[in-house]
Amino acid sequence: MISLDWKERLVKDTKDFIERKLPAGDYDIDIIYNAYPQRIDNNIPHAVITLVGKTFGSKLNRKYDKFLAFYDYLIHEKGDNGRMIFAYIMARAIKSKPELFIPYIEKFLVSTKDQKSCNLVIDKTIFPLLKKKPHDYIDLLANWIKKDNDLLSLSLQKMLVKLITYDPTLIKPIFSKLEISWLYATHNMIRVSTNFLKAIYKIDPKFYFSVYENYKSTRNPIFAEILCNAICCYNETLKNTCDHWAMSGNINMKKIGIHGQKLLKKKN
Repeated sequence: MISLDWKERLVKDTKDFIERKLPAGDYDIDIIYNAYPQRIDNNIPHAVITLVGKTFGSKLNRKYDKFLAFYDYLIHEKGDNGRMIFAYIMARAIKSKPELFIPYIEKFLVSTKDQKSCNLVIDKTIFPLLKKKPHDYIDLLANWIKKDNDLLSLSLQKMLVKLITYDPTLIKPIFSKLEISWLYATHNMIRVSTNFLKAIYKIDPKFYFSVYENYKSTRNPIFAEILCNAICCYNETLKNTCDHWAMSGNINMKKIGIHGQKLLKKKN
């Protein structure tokens, strides 16, 4: 918990930094919070960094596009604190100019090696856009998943589950976008689709089982792999599907079908 005095000081110092130091190209943000007396494992508390980040986001006041060099500095020079502040700035900036900041954020997301930062930026910037206008940005997500970036795919997977939990009506359109890419699915597309199906089972079992019914006669090993890995329970539809695959003359399909039978046996 930050005391009222310290909250006022942090907000005041952040505003002063924006007014005097940013225009001069002085980006050393440590001066804002280093005097804060408390530490958690020798680090500035996250609540302090969050307050500074949110203050930056609100006080830049639609001048977000003038400080790209500062954002780069936060990402590359200021470690976890810098990336947290970056996320909160981008949360506001992307609403102001999505045509500029979506590509800019994408550049960060595909290059970062830090899963926590990737999760945070996705959660603070892309998730709010999807909550407000999901159908405008579903294609963007599908294209990002196709990049086959491990960290980004995992972050998107978590966000998609959060999104359909928030609004189950998005299950069908999001699944349809993923499904289109199954034919040439990358490793990450397989993983995202599998885990998305598992999430669907918890929210809309009827839709989940309809997918298996639709693909019960498939001869494509990639489709079968996704569906087999997404088995969540014992069910006659799933059993009949795996039995069909297990009798296939295609060795890959046969292996997947047998594996599915074993999974179902454990869940029976």
